Amino acid sequence: MNGNTVFDQSSTTNVDVDKAVSDFLSKIKTLEVSQGNKIIIHQDGVERSYYIRCCLLGKTATPIIDLNARLIPESTDSFRANRELLLKHKTFQRMSQDAASGREFNDIIVEYNTSYSPEKPLKVWGGQHRSRAIQIASDKEISRYHGFRVYFCLTKEQRSALALVSNTNINVSNDLFDRQLEETLIGPHLRKWCERVGLLSQGQDFPDAGSRAERVTTQAGRTFIVNFFLGKKRGAKLTAEQLDRNFYEPYLCQSGVLDEQYSTIVTSHDGSLWNDKGLEEAGKAFAELDKAQSEAIRKSKINRKGFRTKALTLSVLPAWAYVAGLLQAHPVRLKNHLALPKTAKNAPDPLNALEMSRYKHDEDPPTYRGLGNRSSMQDRQRMAQLFLARSLDSEANFERKLLDRAVSTVRGLKSLSKGYTS
Repeated sequence: MNGNTVFDQSSTTNVDVDKAVSDFLSKIKTLEVSQGNKIIIHQDGVERSYYIRCCLLGKTATPIIDLNARLIPESTDSFRANRELLLKHKTFQRMSQDAASGREFNDIIVEYNTSYSPEKPLKVWGGQHRSRAIQIASDKEISRYHGFRVYFCLTKEQRSALALVSNTNINVSNDLFDRQLEETLIGPHLRKWCERVGLLSQGQDFPDAGSRAERVTTQAGRTFIVNFFLGKKRGAKLTAEQLDRNFYEPYLCQSGVLDEQYSTIVTSHDGSLWNDKGLEEAGKAFAELDKAQSEAIRKSKINRKGFRTKALTLSVLPAWAYVAGLLQAHPVRLKNHLALPKTAKNAPDPLNALEMSRYKHDEDPPTYRGLGNRSSMQDRQRMAQLFLARSLDSEANFERKLLDRAVSTVRGLKSLSKGYTS
């Protein structure tokens, strides 16, 4: 320890951390050092990460704050891990006004890291909106002391945990957590695969709030991968005659955690998964379906988001991917499945979203909201049977007759699987 720092009684002394803290204090002016106060080095009781608490003037912090923190500093493929800044949100606008009026903010969570963008060593993990408000106020020559919690010498696991904890509040969706966990524990492979097949634009990341976006989420991307391989495994064991004698249960990956089924499939393929030709062909075909559906609805009189993003619904997407995998051993039907559905007067968009939204089987309860609208197992089963039925005929589209046939088939097959009852 040097003369300015001391580890608290619950912290294990660490020479590297002490050196990093000293480097920070020698380069960045804090209120505590200017007042001759000791800097206490704390250690988190769960992750064992080290940090200090200090106050920085707005004008001191403004040029060295980095709002594009990376979960993996050494990787240029690592995208920013935080939420997108909502600069037009009323809450931020009020926050910005408060900062310009002299309000002081506290517990802004940053990491001192000079390994990338060294001119901005304070990588913000918690409080990015407050940090931006401070910068705006500083531009207006309003500079007050603000409280920071500065972390040092973080491991990849500690950084990921810090990012998750720092963003845990009721306004943050699981989509952000999924994106952070994917980047940290799996890497950029899923994002790059989605770019390659066209589910994400070049240089685009998964959304941090899927409900506001119209593109594939981390959860949806994982779900596609899992179902393709689950379907492929099942289809390899079935003859052509057996395909339509079974009902299928597409899988939905959990959100907010690293789904075990996804993790197992990625690990078992040992990197080869991302170059699987069948998977890539399926991904490109699905991306075309998503694009065609969105464009058709935008040009229609029923331009609703739910209809535009019908392909990405978490019953439609897993079912489509499962059937794509199921038919890998059945090339003629696979070709029909991968082809864009033909549109017609009674099916004006590829997935006939309006008809699906109106659909209700005779035995469905009054509360049923239409085919492919929910992510329930029932809807996933029905959608899988629908895509499987369409694969029988290259000219088929999603008219009411096909919807009835698919749903009735699922109900019949499920009843048969239970056997006769008295």
